[in-house]
Amino acid sequence: MAQHLAVGSLALVGFNPSAPLPPLARSLDPKPPTQVIDGVEHPGCPTIAAGLQHFASGYMRNWGRDTFISLRGLLLTTGRYTDARYIILGFAGCLRHGLIPNLLDRGMNARFNCRDAVWWWLQCIKDYCQMVPDNRGFSILSDPVQRLYPTDDSQAKITEPVEQPLHQVMQEAFLRHFRGIDFKERNWGVKIDEQMTEEGFNVRVGVDRSTGFVYGGNKHNCGTWMDKMGSSSKAGNRGVPSSPRDGSAVELVGLSFSVISWINTLKEQNIWPYEGVTYEKEFWSWKDWSDKIAANFENQFFISLNTDYYLINRREIYKDTVGASEEWQDYQLRPNFVIALALAPELFDPDHARRALETVRDVLLGPLGMKTLDPSDWNYRGDYHNDNDSTDMKVAHGFNYHQGPVSLIEIRRSSLL
Repeated sequence: MAQHLAVGSLALVGFNPSAPLPPLARSLDPKPPTQVIDGVEHPGCPTIAAGLQHFASGYMRNWGRDTFISLRGLLLTTGRYTDARYIILGFAGCLRHGLIPNLLDRGMNARFNCRDAVWWWLQCIKDYCQMVPDNRGFSILSDPVQRLYPTDDSQAKITEPVEQPLHQVMQEAFLRHFRGIDFKERNWGVKIDEQMTEEGFNVRVGVDRSTGFVYGGNKHNCGTWMDKMGSSSKAGNRGVPSSPRDGSAVELVGLSFSVISWINTLKEQNIWPYEGVTYEKEFWSWKDWSDKIAANFENQFFISLNTDYYLINRREIYKDTVGASEEWQDYQLRPNFVIALALAPELFDPDHARRALETVRDVLLGPLGMKTLDPSDWNYRGDYHNDNDSTDMKVAHGFNYHQGPVSLIEIRRSSLL
């Protein structure tokens, strides 16, 4: 497997002058060589292409979500630790609203319209610390980060750099989630997304105080990797996300627990300098937060044989979301809980997890990966054609991209974790 990943990294990882990383901190040591592009010094180090060929160069090359889903396999497993370090720090410099960019575009025109990239980024920092030999990875926590957006309202600061250690940038992400994130995308409208309706540009993210789960989104946008936005006026799906997954998405709950419980361990070892998260007079320690997630995960996500509810299609599985605005979407069988299981197995009852995995094997698993939706779901359409110009809302313009077809990103995800 490592050999295959190494070969894959040769194809997907490399320096592309049309899609460089944002500037790194001037005090960072060592630094990669620099390249002057459009009058700005950018690091001349590799980045990860989101795909070949359409996502290989230009502003479409670098995406936060795709980068940090694949970074562990492409760079850490293959020993390319220096490249991983620069990419982690480069994206850190673009943190805004407590989020890591979805679309990077050199940091200058970044879009902050996804709520999962920041948790994959944090997970990669954990992986970096644990996988770099001889505990040398932990030094990244003190590495300097050049903040392009020191405040949410900042224009990209290139000539007046603001530097912070990585751990401070990470803490800002935790605090912003705990305190709540609520903004409208900069330059919203057809300039940045010609399909989305106005409500879709509103980004809201927070932490549910009763469960500890991160939540966010609305039915007009798609903030996780299942992010197909309808674009057919003829079929009536333009501006409609096929799978908004708003509420608490199961893989994000798993990711957040993985990271927060690790931070708690660092705090116990006097490696992490912050006691927890606060908002006004409210304080949660890292243990408080991780314990609350653990105490609520099974009873919120697992659907037992004895559960009787009219929206249930399958039992002995884990819900895809909790708290979706369209409640029936919570009960869909998708492969996302498998990601939570891989990252945070301690959240799961072993017997429940075993039976749920058997269902995944029987229902979703195929020769090339996993189906993105249960074939018995009313929304399942297994054949994807992006050029479909019919009046069928469920498939027109590839609306069913994540409604059944095996997804390449899911193949990549399942092979790297």
